[in-house]
Amino acid sequence: MNIKDRNYRQSVPQQPSPDPADERWRDERDTGVRWSPRKPEGLARTLAKAGYGSRSKTNQIVHSGRVAVDGRTVFDPSTRVGPDSDIQLDGRPLLEAVRRYYAFHKPSRVIFQAGDPGGRKLVEEFFPADVPGLQPAGRLDARTSGLVLVSNDNAWNDDVVQARSVEKEYRIQLNGELNDHELGLIRTGMALGSMGFLRPHMVEVVERTPRHAILTLSVADAKNRQVYHLFKNLRKEVVYLRRVRIGKISLGNLIAGHLRSLTVAEIRSFQSAVD
Repeated sequence: MNIKDRNYRQSVPQQPSPDPADERWRDERDTGVRWSPRKPEGLARTLAKAGYGSRSKTNQIVHSGRVAVDGRTVFDPSTRVGPDSDIQLDGRPLLEAVRRYYAFHKPSRVIFQAGDPGGRKLVEEFFPADVPGLQPAGRLDARTSGLVLVSNDNAWNDDVVQARSVEKEYRIQLNGELNDHELGLIRTGMALGSMGFLRPHMVEVVERTPRHAILTLSVADAKNRQVYHLFKNLRKEVVYLRRVRIGKISLGNLIAGHLRSLTVAEIRSFQSAVD
């Protein structure tokens, strides 16, 4: 599969300032290109393909009265549009959004869904406001910090989520001592009841003292909170859990709450993961 067949695009983001040494890539189509569907489809679907967010986001855009079709404001996201439709967003012709790809360091206690009674921040609050349609490719629970991949390319986001065989690496600090027997159980793998069996691909000890232990652990296709339950079964308190790598993309020294744009190699690494 050629990368251009999936419409993967890369441009220099406006936030944060990119490293001039980073490689950048984009295909022939540029931001200024007017967007229209190749065949009849729903309006919200067209907006999503143009790079303005998930279907739920583009539904909201239509419901808010920001979109006109053939000179008439429409409020129904399922309105059919086609190649000859005149689609306008905020009074201007619908243009294809530049596709942008980021690594984001999610802080702890930041969540992915609105309506939290505790008033915790949403990941979207950390995204640059001038880049439309940014969505996380996958999630972390509120307690877990670390690497989340973000883009406004829905096809690429789907590839990231569907790449089940891609390793994810975590840094974990445990409260209390971790003995050799317990370490052996982690490396061998454990049955976690309804959450299935988890056997890490790699377990490395960074530091062990009578008071705490710090490990790095990599898994593939782990279920939500499965890593936490691994240590819960050992009656170990997790002080922190941070995702530091997804496949070939590493968190590095990225500060919590900040983003960096991905390189071409990093973007393309998920093409081969799903082929």
